[in-house]
Amino acid sequence: MEPLFINDIRQTKEMYIEMNKAYSSASQIAYKIAVPLVYGFLAFVLIYFYYNFIGAAIVAAAGVLLFFYPLIKLHRVAKKREKQIVELYGSELEGQTLFYDDHLVSTGFNDKSEVKIEYGKIIKVRQSRNLYLLIMKQKLVVMVDKNRFEKGSCEEFEQFIKEKATNAKIRL
Repeated sequence: MEPLFINDIRQTKEMYIEMNKAYSSASQIAYKIAVPLVYGFLAFVLIYFYYNFIGAAIVAAAGVLLFFYPLIKLHRVAKKREKQIVELYGSELEGQTLFYDDHLVSTGFNDKSEVKIEYGKIIKVRQSRNLYLLIMKQKLVVMVDKNRFEKGSCEEFEQFIKEKATNAKIRL
């Protein structure tokens, strides 16, 4: 059987960062709203009720650090993952995903792995600037690079995945 879409992927540090940003976007937005509100309120209370400017400055500084902590951690984890993969395989992970009528097959060139996935197992479909994320249970993600379709196009793929992943919450 001939695949309807063929997509190549190279998992770089930048791709990993982009995937994690898109994957956890809702929780990041909530965090980025809650941290400034809570720490700003605490700093205001320290200044307004207790006239404690040093304490307020410390609380505000802690709020700023906590605001940027997820982004810093994401970059550190991505860099560490890239080093581990290069150490293990000698290069970045490369693979190809073949989309058939009733399933997809994701293969890894570095480790010769192959995974067959039915579209019904996809529970979410999200997109970022360069990726489509096909998310399954247990936080398993298949990345599809928008810029590396060997067969098919982004527009055709979006229509195709909407038809096939009927159980999925799709945000494109």
